[in-house]
Amino acid sequence: MNLFKQALLFISISSLFCTSCSFSEKEKKQVQTKEAIVLATFGSSYENPQATFKTINKCAHEHFPNQEIRWAYTSNFIIKKLREGRGQGSLNGKEIRIYTPAETLEQLIKEGYRKIYVQSLHIIPGEEYDELLEATKLVENRYQDVDIVIGTPLLTSEKDIKEVAHVLANKFSEEIKQGPVLFMGHGTPHEADAKYTKLHDELQKINSDFYVGTVEGIGFEDGSLAIGSIISRLDQCTTKATTLCITPLMSVAGDHACNDLNADTGETDPAEQSWREQLEAKGYTVNANMNGLGDYSEINAIWMSHLEEVRK
Repeated sequence: MNLFKQALLFISISSLFCTSCSFSEKEKKQVQTKEAIVLATFGSSYENPQATFKTINKCAHEHFPNQEIRWAYTSNFIIKKLREGRGQGSLNGKEIRIYTPAETLEQLIKEGYRKIYVQSLHIIPGEEYDELLEATKLVENRYQDVDIVIGTPLLTSEKDIKEVAHVLANKFSEEIKQGPVLFMGHGTPHEADAKYTKLHDELQKINSDFYVGTVEGIGFEDGSLAIGSIISRLDQCTTKATTLCITPLMSVAGDHACNDLNADTGETDPAEQSWREQLEAKGYTVNANMNGLGDYSEINAIWMSHLEEVRK
């Protein structure tokens, strides 16, 4: 090859290399601006909650149009059930691929997202939320150019508790006219269990016929939030009600709502009975509202406001 041809070849290769470098830098800038949202929930293997998740998803898209939105479950047990096709009802037999927060974040990072907002759809900042914080921190530590920010659960601040209390009071304004309304939360051994008591106290300020209880946790163990304690308080009322309403204080009406709240278990031991059965055994007519909190636009708006706060 003569010197002239060698020079032309060198110039061509150099030009190509520089063009590639320039394009990569442009791509890099574009990648750095890519943002996404991850909605993180405990999850459910039941049918009806899937519709609730769609409602929350629609709300998120309305609040953040044109934004990439993904979902993640924080319950490994539920993820395993769904992946193995062991969901309830129509979900049974269907292998559903749902991912953990860490898996979802890793996938987004592989796709070039460098700013990721994770919104917790948990009710309180308890164990599940702590695990979410830990999981996201581990991922962020592996990628120095990635920024992950997390929005807080529903009942985090005093403002949240007051706002949720007023939303629920309005939602059940007709039911409360017929008799007491009992909200069933999950409960936790975490110190955040106190949020349920604070919500109960806030609801009582609005109407003394509102009650909050849990199926496990600190308040359940000490009796203050157990259904037995609520029944005792109902029995002590000067004018005893004959009709009351029970409803889940959970993001979706899943396992606990279907079994611990409203099931016909046939058990004779009150400790093994659902809330419905224990209340009916006391002579109450029980009406069940089986909506999860995620079915209410006003509650979803609070979660979205938490996401808005971390996006500022």
